[in-house]
Amino acid sequence: MERVESVAKPKVPVRLGLIVICAGGFMDAYSYLLHDHVFATGQTGNIVLLCMNLAEGAWLGALHYLVSILAFVAGIMLSRHVLVQVHNRATHRMQRWVAVFEAVAFAAIALLPAWAPDLLVNSAISFCAAVSYENFRQFGTKSTYASVFCTGNLRSFGETLYDGIFEKNRHELHRSQRYAALVLSFCVGAVVCKFLIDLVGQFACLAISALFLLSLPFITEA
Repeated sequence: MERVESVAKPKVPVRLGLIVICAGGFMDAYSYLLHDHVFATGQTGNIVLLCMNLAEGAWLGALHYLVSILAFVAGIMLSRHVLVQVHNRATHRMQRWVAVFEAVAFAAIALLPAWAPDLLVNSAISFCAAVSYENFRQFGTKSTYASVFCTGNLRSFGETLYDGIFEKNRHELHRSQRYAALVLSFCVGAVVCKFLIDLVGQFACLAISALFLLSLPFITEA
């Protein structure tokens, strides 16, 4: 059975999703290349490493990963509080607030002294990634995506590609192309981050600020 999905004008511009997930790829590459080879946006690895340290009795090592996990949870909770209590659940207003917040936050991270602890920087990036992940969830017409990592997007790509090819659903085939574009945009963010770090070091983080400012014109009222 084919999926029934509205073909009305998209509520969320696809370009917004591409810009935000590009910033997500940039965040991960930045934390990995400059701050102790940690992927700060996704927390699955941190949870595994937390458990391994606990199993080995390495309490300080466990604390290192726990802080990043708690920073991610705090980002989700703060986002929820601001959305409900400040913006009265108005998603577009919340997204504008988030875009400005992320731009300022990553500019501040870029200006941190070189001796700033990796734990501090990675926790700050985890917090910011959580805020982005919580508030940028949809693109096109009711298509959901993960804005700071790729696993869910790869699953959606596989599902829609299958339906497009084997179920002969042209709309799903079109959606699969959009999911492929999201994964590619994430990769572009990571690659550009590597080149900018080679050129300007930690100031490459300012590109993340620029991406979120670039997203502002595409945040529209649903």
